[in-house]
Order: sequence, then structure tokens, then C-alpha cells
Amino acid sequence: MFRAGLLGVILAVAGCGGDSSRDSSGGNGGGGGPSAPAASSLSGTAAVGAAIQTGTVTAECADGSGFTSTVTTNADGVWSGDITSTALPCVLTVTGGTPSVTLRSYASQAGTINITPITDMVLALATGLADGSWIATPANWPDASTIASKKTELLTAMTNAGFTLPGGDPFSTALAVGDAWDQVLDAIQEAIDDDPSIADYNALLNLVKDGNLGQFPDAPEDEEPVDPELPANLNVLTNYAGTYTVIGNGEGDPGYCASCGSATRNHARGTVIISAQGDIDFDTDIGFTVADIVEIYDRTNVATDRRVAVNYGQSDSDERVRLYLNADLEVMEIIHDDGAGATTRALIQEDSTDPEPEPGAELLEMRNGVAVVHDGKVWALEQPFIESFMASTAKRQIRAHNYDSDYNTINSTPFNGDDLAWAQVNVAHGNLGTQLCGQSTGVSLLTVDYAASPVVQKTWTATECELYVDYHFSNGATEGRIISATLSNDKDDEQITLSGGQFRIFIHTGTEGEAPALADEIRWDMTIDSGTREMRSGHFLGGRPLLDGSHPDHTLKFEIQAGSNNNPEAGEYSCEDGDTEVTLKMGWVTVSDPLFKFQSANGGSCTVTVEQNAGRKYVGTYTATLMGPSNGGGAAFGSGLGTGDIELPAAERTLVVHGKFRNFTTQTFHADNGGDEGALGQETQGISMTIDDGNTHFTQGERFQLASEYSSNGSNGYFSRVFSDLESPNNQLRMVWSNIPMQVGSFTCNTDVGGLKPTMSLSTPANIPYGATYTQSGTQNLSEGASCTINVTSVSDGVVEGTYIATLVARNMGPVLPNNDDAISLSGEFRYPYTP
Repeated sequence: MFRAGLLGVILAVAGCGGDSSRDSSGGNGGGGGPSAPAASSLSGTAAVGAAIQTGTVTAECADGSGFTSTVTTNADGVWSGDITSTALPCVLTVTGGTPSVTLRSYASQAGTINITPITDMVLALATGLADGSWIATPANWPDASTIASKKTELLTAMTNAGFTLPGGDPFSTALAVGDAWDQVLDAIQEAIDDDPSIADYNALLNLVKDGNLGQFPDAPEDEEPVDPELPANLNVLTNYAGTYTVIGNGEGDPGYCASCGSATRNHARGTVIISAQGDIDFDTDIGFTVADIVEIYDRTNVATDRRVAVNYGQSDSDERVRLYLNADLEVMEIIHDDGAGATTRALIQEDSTDPEPEPGAELLEMRNGVAVVHDGKVWALEQPFIESFMASTAKRQIRAHNYDSDYNTINSTPFNGDDLAWAQVNVAHGNLGTQLCGQSTGVSLLTVDYAASPVVQKTWTATECELYVDYHFSNGATEGRIISATLSNDKDDEQITLSGGQFRIFIHTGTEGEAPALADEIRWDMTIDSGTREMRSGHFLGGRPLLDGSHPDHTLKFEIQAGSNNNPEAGEYSCEDGDTEVTLKMGWVTVSDPLFKFQSANGGSCTVTVEQNAGRKYVGTYTATLMGPSNGGGAAFGSGLGTGDIELPAAERTLVVHGKFRNFTTQTFHADNGGDEGALGQETQGISMTIDDGNTHFTQGERFQLASEYSSNGSNGYFSRVFSDLESPNNQLRMVWSNIPMQVGSFTCNTDVGGLKPTMSLSTPANIPYGATYTQSGTQNLSEGASCTINVTSVSDGVVEGTYIATLVARNMGPVLPNNDDAISLSGEFRYPYTP
């Protein structure tokens, strides 16, 4: 409901805000097309003992698909979703919800599949990984027999640790909260609580994934029979004897109660009384005597869920009363569960809140975003969004969302009784100092009332406001404060007042600490030794999205030139030689480059060391002092200083950095659909490419499909494929064929056939070219170790088709590749246009 409602609001705002031309339809507008494949149903229960309520369940299937619609658990942890009949097997993950956890399970066939700590531990044991990173590569998924074997190992270890396990399979046996398997889940958590060497479930999961099953915690001992008139640990409850005043209704997700979730505290009475004998008078018609107590659970040592739970039935699903406590073990909230699904919550005292921030206080923790202060509370939203067409026009619009990519609320503190979805600040471009609400200046918010049916969304717009802009620059940077604002909404006559706030965009804070070794997909890193206002600290990696919350359209581009050519020999180069340069470009990309540049050529310095070189591919390190220009002229600023931009002082124009670089990567590129994109098909134009012998960049046995490009024709063929998970421009795999004889027959690369010498080459996103031949002094030569044969089986009906087999070599580049592996063997089919 939130996703659909919010989408409507976003579309409405976009329709009013500008003329962005991006097409986000993602599909064909036509009504025809093939029928959808048959659906299969998966369902089950997500639980940790307690049911996981309102958790999001996702399916990541071997064919790359998932659930056909959003799947959420209900109040009993039950969920159900459809997948296509060809999608299995699938990995299932539950995230968020109450309690908020991440657990995984595995479905090899349709039907019942539970998601619990047991299924999660089995998969961790089967993969040796606890973080789920293995899911991204279906080719490496454990098969059903491995999962069955590891399940047996785990259940055997639990039996040896004293757990009594019921019959059935914990993956596929229908699970209901309170039944035998659910009690095992409760016992696992109790065993963790009782074992001082295991901090929490994550610690147990890491033990299991490493195969340390002998260290599984002992099952909790059975409690001795208790006289119902005198529970053995009655003092756990009677220590909190007294009369508690209910201070009124409230909403939200209290920090002292991780399992409570966001709900209304709806107790209508004035007091809750706990007697010194252990009797509880919860309401006018809800009361219990000490003789009714079956069990008392002491969880006061659980930091995120300090509570005393008093059960009046045989399980947690029956009637009970729960006392929730803060860090000082003071009663904050008392909850009654009637055992039939109804919960009554009594708020006893508010959690202490920080005093309203002092004017000028840092609210965003040196991050990008928008913060607002209302009724003494701060909402700091660190997901800034700024329309690119407003980066340098009359108005700069900064919006920060209060939800993640899965539409889960991040800051759950109620705002004026509702959820805050986003906050937006508009400032007039180029005006420093005080700005009052007007045509280009304003504050707006979106709040959502989920308790209403249907859900109510309110758009709040400032009728009066005072903003102060203390920094503004043409590269997209803006920073300032909300001094005050009065806002009204589009649903009723209510008004609210903001007593402060803050906004900031494109202030970069890197990941803390020194950059690690260059990962497979990383081309450069940069660690800041001495930063500026906009480039503060930490390190950045080239080849990954920025991690500081900046908008994706904002760019950091890093460039190094060592010496006077693009194939520098190993050695040390200095900016003083006139041919060596280090440049960092940042800000909005206006035409082809970001707006602002730090350059060693602006009066800075640099030392660039090429450590290894092979075939125009090189690896090295650098240190540099980069300078911004002292004025707005020249290409260093792109469009130059804008109206109202401040002249940067020298300290804000000087950036001292160091790092590593290379002009290629060593990452492996995988085909979709579990490593197989299928045969070419009878009508498809392009090539199939099966990896017969892999290397650094390709895995043996995988099969790709490359589409024929528009320019393909006869003797010359051009084929390409884009990797959607890689960043442009380093996301294209491209094969080029040249001098192919247009006649049926078998042709060997570099063998003259009527004046044509066939050849083929493959360029990769890694910037490593593979080929069969090379040209030197105008002569085409066969590369050492390379070969290819092209079998043309048909040249008719406007297409040429056949099969091929080849070994392609990255000539002269072995020294910079792992294990010196510079060759790849492949084969496949082809079909592309031919105009006689």
C-alpha cells in the first residue's frame, strides 16, 4: 500500500517539477506478446520462535526471476507467493518485520517452505557463508543432496546438545507458532541466552557456517514442576510490584522493544497494578491471580528487548502479560496478549529524549541529506535526491527520503503522529545568506498515516519560512539551515512548525580508513590525507557507486597520465616533467565532464609510479596535491563560477591524496540464468559464445549470447552484450569479425581466401582485449597461441550463418594477469545480416 501510494505522490511531484526526459517504463507499451508461463506457489511460516510479522519475503530463483508480486508475512508469520513454474530452485529471504531479522531458506520444489534460524543455519553450513553473498552466483548454489546432508549434520549436532526434535522436515513441515518445531526455535534462543560464550544468533550462525557443530550450545534444562500457587522465580515479577499510571496513547517503535513493532498503545484505563503477591490487575475486566501463572521468563539481560514475560498458558501463543524495561530496568510499557490475536499496550512512561538541538548544531553527522526539527525531535534523512535540471538553474531542489530501496521506513519516530516519508528544501540558486519562502525557496514534507483506512498521505508546504544558505557552488554543492518554517497540508486545516533543520548536498565523506587492496572490479582508489569542505576524509573506490549518499547523477572521475604516452614503462614519473598529471573531477556531468576539477596542473604536485606494465596495461601508485583554480576562468570549472558562488580560499582548493591505480580489472564476468544464456535460436541474429576453456575473466562452461549490431553485414560482423550489474562505460562485451568469406566452407583465421584473411577479436569490460591476430607494419599476423575456424553453412535469405571455434589471446598482457593466463577458448553459432 505504501509503495503504490507513494509512487502516486512521486509521479505527481515529478509532473509538476520539471521536464525530465528519462523513460522509466521498463517495458513494451503494446498489448500483445507471448502468454505468461504457468505459476507455482510457495508458502510457509517465518519465525524465530515468535512469528516474524510484516516481514518482506523475497525469492531469488536460479533463472534470475522472483515472486510475481510483493510478499509480506502476516501476524502469524505466514506468507505466500507465486513464481513461474520454471524458476526453481529459489533462495527465500525474509527481512525487516517484527522482530526485525534476516533469515534464509531454500525451495527446490513448490509447496511449503519455512524460513527459520534452522533453515538459515543449514544454508550457512552448506555454503560456508553467513552473509548470503553466495546467492548472487546461482552456479555455486548447493544442490538438494548437499542441503539434505548438511541438514542431517546440524540436526544431529542439536540432538547431541540435548535438543528434543519432533518428526518431520524443518524446511517443509507446516509450522505454526507454538507447535513442536516452534518450541525448538524458542529453545535455540534460550540456549544462546544461557551460553556466555555465544553473544547472539549471529555468533551462533558464524560457528555453524565454519562447521564448529561441536560447539552448539546445550539445550535449556527442563524447568522443575512448579507449584501453581508459588512460581519458582516469582520474584522476577514481584520485584516490579506497584501501581503504574498509563500516561496516554502513543505510537511508534520504541527503542527498548525491538520485537514490539510500530503500533498504537491503546490501553484505556488509568492504571495497571502488580501486587506484592504477583496478582496483576491490567484492566477493569482483565485480571490474573498468581495461581494462574504457568511460567515467568526473565529477559532483562537482552539489551534490545529487556522484558519480563508472564505466561498464563502453555506457550507464548497463549494469554500472557509482558513488562518492557529500559536500560535502567524501569517499566516503560506493559502489554497484554489475549491468546486469540488481540494485543493491548499500555504506555507507562516516555523514553527520555535528547534536548532540542542548539542553533547551528550538526544534525546530519557530516553527511548529505535533509534534517528537520519538530516538537523537540530531530529527523535526519540521509538519502538526498536533487533533480539534475535544477543543479544550476534558478532553483535548487534537495529532497531526502525516509525509506530504503525496499520502501522500509528508516527513522521510525512518529512525526506529528504519522510517518515522515520525505523532506524537501528549495533554495534560490546563487543566493547566499537569508532566504525567505518565495517562488524559488521553500520547505515541504510528506507524511503517511498507516493506521487510517485507506492510508492517508499529507503533503505539507511552508506558508512562511526562513532559510540560511552558507555555501553554494556551481558543481551542485549547497549547504545551509532551516531557521524556522510554518507548514500547512492539503487534507485539513492543521499547521505544524519546524523549529530548525539542516540541508546539505554533495559534501563527500569517504569510507573510513585506508583503502584496501584493489578488488577485482576496482580500477583506482583514493585516500584523502588532507581534505576540503567538499572532499572531507576517508577513501573512495573507482568502479563502485559512491557510498556517501550522493545522488547517482553526481560523479567522481579520477584520471592519471604518466609520461607522454598511453603505454608508460615501469618507473617513477613527476608532474614536474610536464607530461604527468593527476585530475579529480566532481559534480554534475554537464556535457561530458563534471563541473569542478581538482588538478595537479593548477599548481599542485604529483609522483606517479608505474610498478608493472604489459601490453598497454599497467598497475601503479601515486601521491598528489591537487588544486582547484583560484578563479572561475578556464576549463577547470567547466561553466565557471555561478552568480553568488563564493571564491574558494586556498585551503578549500587544496586536496592531498594518495592511492593505487590500474587501467584494467581482473573481475570475472558471468552469463545470466545460472551461467547459460541458451543456444542462438532459429531466428535470432548474433552469436552464442560458450567458454570451452576459461581464465581470469570467464568461467569454463558458461554460455553467453551477443546480439548482432546494426552495422553488421557480410564479411564484417559486430556483436555485443551489456552487463546490467556493471557501471557504464565498463559494462559491454563486444566481439568483432572481419574479412569473413561470403561462401559456404570452413575458413581458418589469417589464411588468405580470395584476398580476405579472416580474424576475430573480443573486447571486455575489464579493458583487456582478446584476439586471434594482430597487425604490425601493415601486415596481419596470427598471435602466438591463437587460432580460429569459421564454418559458414549458409549464405542466403539476407543472412550468413554457421558455427565457429577459437582460442583468443590477450597478446603481451600475461604479466599483469593472474597466473599469466592470457588465453580463452570458445565456440558457438552465428547468424547476422548479409547484403550481396
